[in-house]
Formats: sequence, structure tokens, C-alpha cells
Amino acid sequence: MGPVPDPTMVLGKTALFSGLSPEELVDLASYARMQGFPAQKDIFTEGQDCDGLWVLHSGRVRLYHTSIEGRQQVVGFRSAGAALELGPALDGRPYTVSGTSADGAILAFLPRPALHEVSRMPTVVRGIIDQLCVELRQLDIATAVATLKDARKRVYCALLRLAQQFGHNTSEGAVRIEYRLTRRDIADISGVTLETAIRVLSDLQRHGIVRTESQVIEILDVAGLENPSECADCQLSCGVSQRDWDHWDDPVPMMRPGLAAAANGHGALPAAYRAVSPRTALRTHRA
Repeated sequence: MGPVPDPTMVLGKTALFSGLSPEELVDLASYARMQGFPAQKDIFTEGQDCDGLWVLHSGRVRLYHTSIEGRQQVVGFRSAGAALELGPALDGRPYTVSGTSADGAILAFLPRPALHEVSRMPTVVRGIIDQLCVELRQLDIATAVATLKDARKRVYCALLRLAQQFGHNTSEGAVRIEYRLTRRDIADISGVTLETAIRVLSDLQRHGIVRTESQVIEILDVAGLENPSECADCQLSCGVSQRDWDHWDDPVPMMRPGLAAAANGHGALPAAYRAVSPRTALRTHRA
């Protein structure tokens, strides 16, 4: 996986600790350790005791629940700069999800005593509140989509959320999801059967709405997903993703659209503005 990165640099790039001074970051990083995980390796498992905080430096992590029968429900995917499962890291209770390295990942691990010490600082307290609010919104949105949308619309919503989190414009005007996704991944994150996911994706390809190549999905016709999903009238702020928050300049900020990617490539630019639907977020990205 290459040379081991400096934990000071890794912790400094996550929004949670972005308000710390260089000296405070160096002190905090002295308690951290770096660890690499090969593809498909568990970082932590559902029900396992949590004794610290994982911060993702590179690669991507898949978060999911597993039923007794072995069926998985994907909660989401996390990319560089993400602080994973902050709640258990703070209260020390078991993980509520499993986290697996999707295709190889390097993370910094910060033990709970060090996290507790730094969490007393006002700038970190604000970061903790922001992240827990984001995670709560994500949970609310996922629950609402699973309850209120039919199977086909759940797949559409999942593709739009993934596009907001990992999407990049192509020269052809499409939105390319820069993340390898199997049909099983789409089924698990949408909460539908594999057969349903295959059928819906096949229909979308046949109608020229999406294109897949080597497990990478391109959305060719965003409106073809938005209109059937009723995005224009939807009250859910699906723009909430792990990279949607970074720094705020407003006392009570709302989420910014995930597709308005930052220039640094791993976080949102400082701004505060109201929640938006997938339609607005995608239109902003293409503008």
C-alpha cells in the first residue's frame, strides 16, 4: 500500500479535527496508529466492542448490517477524510454496523482516552455535533426511503445518492459514479432483492438512462432517474453525504449539495445553505 502516511496529516484532513492548531494536532496524532487493510477485510464488525475512532486516509469503506440469515443491508460507503462510527467511539458501546475495506484502505486509529480528551475542546465539540447530525439525517432518510418508496424508486434514489457522494462529470455530460459497484451492492444499499436490482438496472440501461462498464455506473439521463423518483416534490434532503460537511460559517447551517465538490477533492467548501433535493444538487454540479 506504499509508505505509511503521517497520522498528523491524516487527522488534520478530517472535518472533526480541522479546528485544532498544528501543535494540538501533533499532540493528538502521537496517540494514533496507522493500519492498512486489504480488500474485503473487516475493520470492525457489528456487535464488537468499540475502543476508539477510525479515520479513513485512503480507499473506501463499506458499512452494513447483517441479518441472522446472512442478508446484508448496506448503510453507505465512506471515502477519504471520514471519521467512522463516531457514536460508538464516544460512548464505548458496541458497533451497530460492520465496516469492510472495499478495495484496500489505510486508516488512522485514535484510542478512546485520546478522543475523550480532545472532545472537550470547543472546536471539536462543534465537529462532533455536526457529524452526529449528519449521521442522524442519513438514518432518517434511509428509513423514509425504505418505507415510502417502492422497490424501483429505492434503486433510483440509491443511484442518485451515490452520484452525489462519488459522482463526477464526464465530457459527454454524464455523471460517473467513481466507485465500483456490483449488482449485489446496489441491491443491498437499496434494500431490494438481487433479482429486482438486476431487473431495474437492465431496464435503465435498455432505455439509455444509465450505462455500466467494469462495475462503474454512469448516469446518462439524470432526469430519467429524478422524474420517476418524484425528486422535485420530495422533502428528503438526499444531498446529505459524508463529504457534505466540513467547515461552517453560520451558527445553524444546513447541508450543502454533495455534488458541489470542493476544490481540494475531499470536503465541501466553507458555506452555509439550505437543504436541497437531488435535482438541485445535480443541477448545481453540472452548472
